[in-house]
Amino acid sequence: MKLVLVPLLLVLAAGDFAGGKLLPHIDGWKLESAPTTYTPESLFEFNDGGADAFLNFDFQELTSASFMNAKKVVLTADLFRHRDPIRAFGIYSQERLPGSPKMPGKLEGSVAPDHLEFVAGDYYVKLALPGGGDPAILPMFAEKIAAKLPGKRGLPPVLACFPGEGKQPRAEKLTARDFLGHPFLHDAASAPYQIDGVHFRLFAVEGKDASDARGMVAAFRSLAKLPKADVPGEGTETLKDPLNGEVELAWNGRWLWGAVDDPSPAPSPARQALIDELGHKLQRL
Repeated sequence: MKLVLVPLLLVLAAGDFAGGKLLPHIDGWKLESAPTTYTPESLFEFNDGGADAFLNFDFQELTSASFMNAKKVVLTADLFRHRDPIRAFGIYSQERLPGSPKMPGKLEGSVAPDHLEFVAGDYYVKLALPGGGDPAILPMFAEKIAAKLPGKRGLPPVLACFPGEGKQPRAEKLTARDFLGHPFLHDAASAPYQIDGVHFRLFAVEGKDASDARGMVAAFRSLAKLPKADVPGEGTETLKDPLNGEVELAWNGRWLWGAVDDPSPAPSPARQALIDELGHKLQRL
């Protein structure tokens, strides 16, 4: 009699491995194998082409797992932990398609028939049904996973400062480094607008303190080849940026804000009103 060896599917409970506290037990679903953990040094093994984008947002650790149910439907779950909730939302905002449908419920996330992404605390979570399946599986898993993740929920407070008039929905972005292509601009938020048929972006850049903000203004002035001068604690300026064209810039305390990408030849009162509103709200943070 010939002995036939049949490969067995390894099924584990979510608590059977290091880091299992992040993943829920869901009736009818089993882990295909122990999840894999990636660090900043090994993230390239998981995503060689896209690792840098995550590292720019101070990626800390990834837990990656696959679940399967009795119908052989597979769900993959990738939990990216970043330095803080701002960084987690930042990488999510960079990957989210502008105007994408919001996932059901209170979590901030985007949903499609075969994938879902959401943020919760320090975590950016990506779920997918690589072989297809009932789309309702995705928000169900998202709620279960989110319930086990620590940290605050909700949008970063800076986004509430952006005026609603003319703002394109669900298109805000956070940029941790090299905003507008400049190494001296960090920790920026931006949102696209359309007013009277003109497209532009409003932005807000948070310095570590007032001195850091003035340093960014000085670097911007140097880039625009303006005469050297001491930067006051607050002010406004129109700069010619070699990478982005005309930039309307204002600053006060630790904040810089303004508008970019406006191709109109003359200043727009409507745009200026939005810049002023943004500035007033930033001062309250």
